[in-house]
Amino acid sequence: MITLSPVASRLGRRSLFAIPFVAAITLATITPSDASPTICGFANCTGIACPGCGMTRAAGELIRGNLIAALRYHPLVLLVVAELLGAWTIWAAHQAGWIRWQHRRWVDVVIGGTAVLLVIVWIARLVAGTTPPI
Repeated sequence: MITLSPVASRLGRRSLFAIPFVAAITLATITPSDASPTICGFANCTGIACPGCGMTRAAGELIRGNLIAALRYHPLVLLVVAELLGAWTIWAAHQAGWIRWQHRRWVDVVIGGTAVLLVIVWIARLVAGTTPPI
């Protein structure tokens, strides 16, 4: 069963339906560049891009229709966006009462598989020297 955190309860369930739209508008209007400072704690502490570095810039490029630039920032951006939209859709349908959702084992498999893919791609990018600028 899905339970909302205290913060989410305070915001109200209806306002959470707007999250993808607010994120899309934010990504479409804010244009982070290679020269802008990173918000990644791992990169700030180590000086090395983390497995997810470049994902925000990739999502911003994707929302503006620049697929090649998005994939250059992070090659897994399409997978992560599809998973986030799928998860949000399932949650929204559950909250609306259209489906009854219970945590399934395949969710753990998808999350674990994505984490493994992120690390594999990260190592490949480190070796090839193609990590995004931090």
